[in-house]
Amino acid sequence: MTTIPDSLTTTYKRWAALDQRPQGSFRWRPGSWSNRFTRVDAPHLEGVNLEASVKEAADDAAKALGGVGDRIDRNVVRALHSPAKLRDTDGSPNPQAVATAFIAAMVWGYGTSGYGPYRTARVLSTDPRAMEHLIEIASIAQDPEQGGRAAFAKISEQRAKGERYLKYLGPAFGTKFLYFLTAASDKVETTPVLDAVVRRWFRDEAHETLYTTWWDPDSYAKYLGLLDEWREKLPEANGSALLEREDVELLIFASARGDADLWLTSDDLVRPEELSLGELLDAVKVEIDQLAARPREDNREGPDLLRQLIEWVERDDAVSEGGTL
Repeated sequence: MTTIPDSLTTTYKRWAALDQRPQGSFRWRPGSWSNRFTRVDAPHLEGVNLEASVKEAADDAAKALGGVGDRIDRNVVRALHSPAKLRDTDGSPNPQAVATAFIAAMVWGYGTSGYGPYRTARVLSTDPRAMEHLIEIASIAQDPEQGGRAAFAKISEQRAKGERYLKYLGPAFGTKFLYFLTAASDKVETTPVLDAVVRRWFRDEAHETLYTTWWDPDSYAKYLGLLDEWREKLPEANGSALLEREDVELLIFASARGDADLWLTSDDLVRPEELSLGELLDAVKVEIDQLAARPREDNREGPDLLRQLIEWVERDDAVSEGGTL
């Protein structure tokens, strides 16, 4: 049994005192996503209109949040992953709906950063059978006899064969898709996000090693096991009801980011529109890890130099004060 880190217990108590308020909505840029999918070099997927997918996500967000579609939250994205939504009336997969769900998951994952549309388009362009594979993963994740762990293992297995199976979709963002697929179904266990922010929190606070630079099923199994262990123990602090896995992941994210005081006490729980230095550094660290993991002879000095740059920037008082770019 792994001891629950004090930082998680503290964050949980603060959250419980506020009646377990949900994570709020945040701004995104539908126009940027639409523009990426209307370019000459945009992915061309048979039977799928990616611009229409962006519009549907924005329209659904506008209806749910009472705005103009430029805000989004977990509930909006989860609804787009509903098993009924992803299939036609005859039970066959609906490629357009799956594409919309995937894009919505990426919108939520990339948040306010400007490189989300490019990264998502790269995943859909590089794998010549991208939609077939997304549909396959969605089907496995929502299958009561398989679920999110099986979907994770499927991607790992295909990648190990050296195939271009959803190439450039790493676990950090791939598990966001798996999270929404499983959270939207009442037939499977929810499998939350395992990204670089969560990985570093486990390293620093729980002294547990997890991997997010490649699809490592053992890491994901360990992660889910700890979430299950802690979700049963945390409520003992004040006699609350059993937590869900995704609740613990949310608390870990808040603890890792150091912004639990901000979003757990804010009136509307809205993320800042600007890209913070912390978010930018998180993104760069993921890129460095991926570069270092490549089996090449000529990339040894590059990652080390980039890490030195990161360490230098992190020592700057602007980062510790939460400055923005």
